[in-house]
Amino acid sequence: MKQSILFLSFLTLFTLTATAQPNERLHILEQMLQEQGFDMAHVQRNERGIEHRWTSTLYQSSERPHLTPGQWDKWTKEEQKAFLWRSDSIRALQQQRTAAAIDLIRSTFSTLAAEASESYMFELHNKECDTIRLSMAWRDSEHPLNTWRGDGGVYYSGGREMVSFYYQRPPELDWASGMYTHVFTEPYPEPMGDIKAFDGQAFQQAVVMPVAKRALKLKGAKKLPVYWRHDESYKENGNEHFLYKVTHYTDYSANKHTGITTGEMYFIPKTLEKEATELLATLDSMTYNYVTEHYDQDYTYRFNPHFYTNNLTHIVSGSNWPDKSPVHKEYMLNASRDEDGYYILFTTTEGEPWVPEGFTKLKSWINGKAIYLKDKKIKEKR
Repeated sequence: MKQSILFLSFLTLFTLTATAQPNERLHILEQMLQEQGFDMAHVQRNERGIEHRWTSTLYQSSERPHLTPGQWDKWTKEEQKAFLWRSDSIRALQQQRTAAAIDLIRSTFSTLAAEASESYMFELHNKECDTIRLSMAWRDSEHPLNTWRGDGGVYYSGGREMVSFYYQRPPELDWASGMYTHVFTEPYPEPMGDIKAFDGQAFQQAVVMPVAKRALKLKGAKKLPVYWRHDESYKENGNEHFLYKVTHYTDYSANKHTGITTGEMYFIPKTLEKEATELLATLDSMTYNYVTEHYDQDYTYRFNPHFYTNNLTHIVSGSNWPDKSPVHKEYMLNASRDEDGYYILFTTTEGEPWVPEGFTKLKSWINGKAIYLKDKKIKEKR
């Protein structure tokens, strides 16, 4: 079954991209950045066609790692010296790695500039700061290429393919950061009208439930509730912590900034890492097949999901916004892990999605009050 799913994913991807491929030199650049240790996120969504977006962040800091209070004084002089040597060596390696990545990006842009419909390159380097602004685009025969200038350089939209790199080392600061973004849009497999709302119920039945049934057959696995809610009267006091928080503004109704998220978490014990990983791979393949078949629905799909500790990995999200409903509804499929095991979450949010920190331990979170799964004890966070 799993081999069939993977084969269908490959066949579908090949069919969709047989006549439209992203630039090969940019693809090689992205592979090389990954080989050098930089994360390269790949997201697909329907936007003027099937849009692919690759992003990677380059960040470096000259600050040494922070120590717990009093730790330095507890060390011997030899331990202090070893710590300084290690931290300085790590920083030097990070700087070398970032410099090599920038050179690779710069040379790729320089090579492709003559082929692009439009390109822009700007660099400023001195003792106080470094600034790099690179961007280029290839026109789409069916859409105009829009160009505009901003404080950060030249920006493009509407192109068949666009790529940019922005890097900044601000003066008098001990950090530098850069963002690489590559967008490629392939045409829909066939002519399409307006984008439809994401069918959360159909997706749940076709993808989530079959995998959930397999998960619940594992020893120690269980289904846990999701209920996170904040009402219009709720006022934060600054002590709350969220993994994920979105604020919506709409022209279709009053912006009350309320939200209720419901759904299920499927828990798999940490001893079953192999089984959890296989289930996630199957879920990923089935999700890709679903969005490929239902490319006319609003969705954002993220390739190559992993279980991240105490954080969420978005596999797919979709909303009802094309229906212009008075209540914004969003469906999300996520994965996570903590010290106890692995989690697969499928949730529906009406309003604004807020994900409280430590959500894997919660039975519910309502206006700052958390009820925990094990002790059912209410803990005030206000």
